[in-house]
Amino acid sequence: MDITAERQIEISPSPFFSWTRPCSYWDVVGLHLPFALVTGIALFLSEWVSCDIVPIKQCTFLWLTGYPCPFCGFTRSFWAMAGGDWSFAIHNCPLACLVYAGVALVFAWNTTGLLLGIRITRGRFLRLRPGLGRRAIFLVTVLFVLNWAYRLSLGLK
Repeated sequence: MDITAERQIEISPSPFFSWTRPCSYWDVVGLHLPFALVTGIALFLSEWVSCDIVPIKQCTFLWLTGYPCPFCGFTRSFWAMAGGDWSFAIHNCPLACLVYAGVALVFAWNTTGLLLGIRITRGRFLRLRPGLGRRAIFLVTVLFVLNWAYRLSLGLK
């Protein structure tokens, strides 16, 4: 039997989130810090580093075929959104705007957990039910293909 699990205090059970305050803050750090760091870097890198000095190599797919790959434009769009140029980001890669919003939500979720010293976990409405995983993968694939078709139709590289 896990002693730390017995001493956790459930603060707010809800259908969307569950907040628990573990005995050790290190339990919170282990859960939330890796996600907060990765998403924070994705959100704030453009504020810390100029785009001119970043050694970004050209896409290999673009170099070989002359056409952008399904992921081309995400870096430029993230850089533009972090700098406040949302119109360029939406025109350049609309799917990047959804991904950026998702990254911002994950960053907020994990940073809140770290600042308040609580473990925030998904409630029953935010968990994938059996069989929905394949549908989610299919939906994400369709979104990437539509974004790629949009970029190809406009001749963006």
